[in-house]
Amino acid sequence: MLTYVFIFLAASVLLFQGLHIIGEIEGPMGTVPKELVLPERAARRWGERLLGFGILTLLLGFLSFPFQSLVDYLLPILVIDGCALAAFALYLVFAAPRVEYIGKPSDDGHH
Repeated sequence: MLTYVFIFLAASVLLFQGLHIIGEIEGPMGTVPKELVLPERAARRWGERLLGFGILTLLLGFLSFPFQSLVDYLLPILVIDGCALAAFALYLVFAAPRVEYIGKPSDDGHH
């Protein structure tokens, strides 16, 4: 039972993250600063991959209720989901656009 909690939690995180990334392309919500917005191609690619993993996880989770033979695949798909999220996090940390800091204090007197 606890496995299903983590499966559906991982599926919802992947679905919402993928939808958010794809949604930022079509209609930016302003939650990400302009300097940090992913390039459109990378955002679409990551969004589609995360969304695909989320849908696959959700389908496998729901199909494992009537088909008990699919229960054996829940733990491996959970590991794959974790790896997908880790790869996306590593991309954001090491390859995504970064803010360039000026390196000097502002002139408004609020140092």
